[in-house]
Amino acid sequence: MNVAINDIYEIAKWFLHTEPMTHKKLQKLLYFSYGIYLAQNNSDSNNLNNFLFKNKFEAWVHGPVDPKIYSLYKNNGVNLLSIESVEKFNFNQEVMNALNKTIEIYGKYSADELENISHSQQPWINARKGLSPIDASNNLLKDEDIFVTFKEILFNESV
Repeated sequence: MNVAINDIYEIAKWFLHTEPMTHKKLQKLLYFSYGIYLAQNNSDSNNLNNFLFKNKFEAWVHGPVDPKIYSLYKNNGVNLLSIESVEKFNFNQEVMNALNKTIEIYGKYSADELENISHSQQPWINARKGLSPIDASNNLLKDEDIFVTFKEILFNESV
């Protein structure tokens, strides 16, 4: 497994430098960037070797969530998060392509709109099979499902 960034928090900081946002929006942008990176840097769902980061997303009620990022920001509730300090990010071109594409496609949406988008996608739907809309869950979204979903999204973007 090739992991581009060892810590999901580095990607979270990059998003928080682009604009202040809620915890929920950050979670969704992290998920979408993970999916876009998978689709851009792997050839098929049976041969996934390249990942943006090693963290996996769980199918929570409000969409895909990384528990580590949740733990970091849960006390902020619905308040905007931002990082004030200036930082330099030395991400490679593949990482920057995925992050910029994420902002291009999803950056304009609110947290609630991003939640609705994630709820309409197969990875979250499949991971929540058999659960009611309000059941707690730590079921993992499958990388294969994420790859297929985002490969289709990127294909439709280029048509």
